[in-house]
Amino acid sequence: MDVRFPASETLPEGSVAGRRLCAYEEALAVMNTLVARRRDEPDVLLSLEHPPTITLGRRGGHDSVHSQVLTLPGRGAFPVAVHEVARGGAVTYHAPGQLVIYPVVQLRALSGLLGRGPLGDLGGYVRALERCIVETCAAFGLETHLQTGRSGVWIGPQVKLASIGVGVRGGWTFHGLALNVNPHLEGFDLVTPCGLDGVTMTTLWRELEQRDQPVPAFADVEADLIRRLAAVLDRAVVPS
Repeated sequence: MDVRFPASETLPEGSVAGRRLCAYEEALAVMNTLVARRRDEPDVLLSLEHPPTITLGRRGGHDSVHSQVLTLPGRGAFPVAVHEVARGGAVTYHAPGQLVIYPVVQLRALSGLLGRGPLGDLGGYVRALERCIVETCAAFGLETHLQTGRSGVWIGPQVKLASIGVGVRGGWTFHGLALNVNPHLEGFDLVTPCGLDGVTMTTLWRELEQRDQPVPAFADVEADLIRRLAAVLDRAVVPS
């Protein structure tokens, strides 16, 4: 599995903790190029962070977008773009400090149950992504869980830590997962997360701090989750 860390050098937000952000449009363009390849091309995993961005999946949810202006203490207000995209799910908010991973893999070529069926097992694939997040959080001291009938990774019945939204084109998976490591939470007030009333978002750092546990570096969380994804998708990690 080819692991890439795309980034943009010209974003007005600049660097965040020494890292550069990838504009959503650029990530989408890369994914569209990757899913247009032949089915025997190598799998690719994109790992990145986005500047403040709202996306709407195939379930839509314009009524779940309450504002497109983000105000942060000491930083002022600035507009937030909204993109309609071909993934599952409804509305999602992205921001620096949120680990976003887009696996582009041939679903039906995956081993075991994940490759079951003529197009592969999309539901099993989603559950596999979720389990990797649960295991990564546990590795850093935070217990999380899944919910029947609701995608993503949860702390409690109405408190969500990570979101999942995937699509399949030409046999390739695209889009993927968003794990809140340490983003600002004000941006989630711009939307009704996942279109679910009463749901609030949290972060890995916040939950660990509330439990008087040390918080991990973003890069350590990223490395751990990539390793688990590569293992469950039965691929070797080859950074590029």
